[in-house]
Amino acid sequence: MTGDVFAQVYPFDCFRGDGVTDFYMSAGNAAFIEDVFAKCGYAASFIPEKQLKANREMYLHTPLAYIDKGAPVISNLAIAGHTAWIVFVGYEEYGKTLLYMTDNMTEPERVSSGGVFDGEPADNEWSRGWVFVGEKREQKDLAQIYRDAVQALPGLLSVKTDAYCFGVEAFRAWAADIEAGKFDGMAPEAFDGWRLYSTYVCNAATNSSCCHEFLRRARELNPDMSYLDDVGGLYHRMEHMWNDGPDSLEGLGGGFNVSLEVLQDREKRGRIANKLREFAAYTDEAVQILENNKRGNL
Repeated sequence: MTGDVFAQVYPFDCFRGDGVTDFYMSAGNAAFIEDVFAKCGYAASFIPEKQLKANREMYLHTPLAYIDKGAPVISNLAIAGHTAWIVFVGYEEYGKTLLYMTDNMTEPERVSSGGVFDGEPADNEWSRGWVFVGEKREQKDLAQIYRDAVQALPGLLSVKTDAYCFGVEAFRAWAADIEAGKFDGMAPEAFDGWRLYSTYVCNAATNSSCCHEFLRRARELNPDMSYLDDVGGLYHRMEHMWNDGPDSLEGLGGGFNVSLEVLQDREKRGRIANKLREFAAYTDEAVQILENNKRGNL
């Protein structure tokens, strides 16, 4: 629904996370989250961190009521070392302790309410806070939800702002930075491999291998969307391009195994940049297929 599993992302200014949702939230676009639930027929409210901490007593009790009725509270506050999304799934001691989980947990962990509400709100653009999912407003047709999400992809894969870009332009901007010598003169102790590079490898690897279940379901629910097979084929090619053989991104030294030495080598980084432009070309082809079928040019 968010497009995270389809779109490559790349910033022009600073680290903004590892996917579409993070990038929108880093730019203060909290309404994006509410819109996602609206597309599924549900009310939702995003309560920003500043508002939560200014009304501690009220918002300490609100999640307990949601949890009591079986609705977890979604959070992207920086809590107990977690800076990404978690869900609050229970509580103890009348809310003095909150139980939370991430996608990697099989059992909840605990955090004191003080660990959630104490401290000053972060003073930056990031939209951090809690998502309360409300009542169902309308019954949506599942096939139409998938169709709408697919038809939104050409626009998503073409986003370009002053701060960041998605899709085709993300691969090209990444390649241009590498080739232009972004890492030249950088000292080893200043090279944060994850934030400066590997997160975008993870983005490409995740998208190319994990979008296929969504495409399969969309195709099953909308038999006329046979062109999704071609889109899936392009993402499968990109899946092989990042980690399959000596000519892959990983094989060229530009994957998760990247080193500062490689990025400072003009010849080696040139090959990596060219590989990223191949990703851009396949993404552009996928956009054209989606756009042509969106317009009905079968």
